[in-house]
Parts: sequence; structure tokens; C-alpha cells
Amino acid sequence: MSETVSKKQKRKLKKRKILRKVYKRTLRNKQIIKKVKVLLKNLRKAILSLNSNSSEQDKSKVEEMLRNFYKEIDKAVSKGVIHKNEAARKKSRITVLYNKQVNLSQQLVKK
Repeated sequence: MSETVSKKQKRKLKKRKILRKVYKRTLRNKQIIKKVKVLLKNLRKAILSLNSNSSEQDKSKVEEMLRNFYKEIDKAVSKGVIHKNEAARKKSRITVLYNKQVNLSQQLVKK
């Protein structure tokens, strides 16, 4: 014989399912945010370490890190983890920092 499930029990089961989904999404979002933060931190360190003695290899490494950062932050936006304006702001600020550092090192080389 099959037992019927009351409306109250169905609601309770549905709430549990929703909470499981929320928990999974929260874990995924935290992981993505952490990855973006770590990439940003490492990129900022790498950019600030550029100076007039830096080789072209160092610059290309930083540019590769920059492209990787852009890629990851765009993925986070597409998954809805961060807002598109926040991503644009982060990309803009890190690019400005990179350009300042490169221009500064080029000016020091010319002198």
C-alpha cells in the first residue's frame, strides 16, 4: 500500500531541497570569489615588483597573469557571482596600476 504525503510534509521536503541547493551554490560562489581575490592579490604584487631592471620576460609573465585575471573575473560575472560593474571597476583599476608601473619603469630606463 502506498502512503500519501500531506501538503505540510511536501512543503518541508521542498524547503530541504532548496536549502541543499543554496548551500551548494554558496560553496561554489565562495570558491570563485576566493580565486578572484587571490589572483588579484598576486597580480598586484607582481605589478608592483616591476621596475626598471625588469626583463621582458617578467613583463610578459605579468601580462599573462593579467589576461588570466580578466578571464576569471569574466567567468565570475557570467555565473552571477559578482556584479558586472564591480568586475569592470576591478579590471580598470588593475589595468591603470599596470600602465602606471610600466610607464614609470620606461621613464627610469630613459634617464
